[in-house]
Amino acid sequence: MQHDLQKADDQKIRTELFSTSSQLIKKIRKLEKDHSDFLLCDQMMYHDWRKLTFREELQEIETLERRQKILNTFQVHLNYVATTSNVSPAQAYAMLKEEEGQYQCGDDMWKYVIDNLRKSRYESATQALPRTQNPAMDSVERVDFAEIFFRDDSALSGLKRTARSVYHYLSDIDNRKIEQHLADPTAGYRLFKESLQITIKCGDWHLLGRVWKSADPGYRQRYLHNMPMHLKKFWQKVISDNERDEALEESRSDADTVLRATYYKLVRLLHPDKLVEQSLEYQQWAAVKWQRTQAAYQDSDVAALKRLEMLCLAELGQLNDLTTEEISQCSNLFEAELESLKKNITQCTQHPAWKFSSRRSYDSLKQSEYDELRKRLIPLRADVSAMEVLLEGYASKCH
Repeated sequence: MQHDLQKADDQKIRTELFSTSSQLIKKIRKLEKDHSDFLLCDQMMYHDWRKLTFREELQEIETLERRQKILNTFQVHLNYVATTSNVSPAQAYAMLKEEEGQYQCGDDMWKYVIDNLRKSRYESATQALPRTQNPAMDSVERVDFAEIFFRDDSALSGLKRTARSVYHYLSDIDNRKIEQHLADPTAGYRLFKESLQITIKCGDWHLLGRVWKSADPGYRQRYLHNMPMHLKKFWQKVISDNERDEALEESRSDADTVLRATYYKLVRLLHPDKLVEQSLEYQQWAAVKWQRTQAAYQDSDVAALKRLEMLCLAELGQLNDLTTEEISQCSNLFEAELESLKKNITQCTQHPAWKFSSRRSYDSLKQSEYDELRKRLIPLRADVSAMEVLLEGYASKCH
């Protein structure tokens, strides 16, 4: 009897604590619906309309931007070689062309060496540049020099089909299976050597580390035996870096466990396949929360998933799954949620897709979109054309 009384009193406290959030939930759901309509309807319709209406302009921009990126990165290499070798740009162009010829004729190990030479050169060239002039401060650009010197040679397109198949097969199997294949007494070492070359070509250092660790120690010694000392040191550095990355990956496993556990709880509440028998209103509410769940999970944001779990349980009235402290926190969470939604809606109203489905005319929007695309196209065309002419001038002096 006393136990039942305590349970009833606890439930009453929970309900009173939650009552302050009820009005906030109603406002939140109204704004969530507006935001959901924008994301799932208006914005998608707008993007489809834009792709169809300006198909040619968008394709040209994509092609020009890709070419511009290649040319800009090549220009960094060209200027660096000209400066450090104290030669003219035309002579630097000839030196880089000779380097690319060696790259195309070399084996996988030689290509690997040149790729890393280019990576180091690019890092050295960009470190001294101010951020405004630096074409890629956050990541090292890898330019395909065949795009500059051998653009029409389709034979320079990467791994052969058989090698690609081996790469995908190795990626899909576990380390135990790799060990079994490499243990073959007649073909094990050859498979080991060719597998390493394939992973180098693909730039997959994680798979390279797996193959290396799965091999017999005798294979490793044999592979390193005739390798020049500078390459051997470089190779050992790659392996040690890979082992360090794997150790860091293991240290994240605990956080990943919490992330997945919270995510699966939200899956049970929000996944579309589990809502077939629910009302349309519930499905619409769940669709909004499901989008945010997916985004938080992709970002590995455990805190965001935990907040979503608490909010969902509170909105569904599943108070027994929350502590009284968590329920009292819900009011603050809902206040923050409401303010965040208001800011999102304000930003959405500035987007051309806002209320797109209810537009009566598209003429003014079409003209403004066309003007914006022209502002991007005209300088892009001029920039790429100027760089192409410059490189053609260097090429003519090489003959």
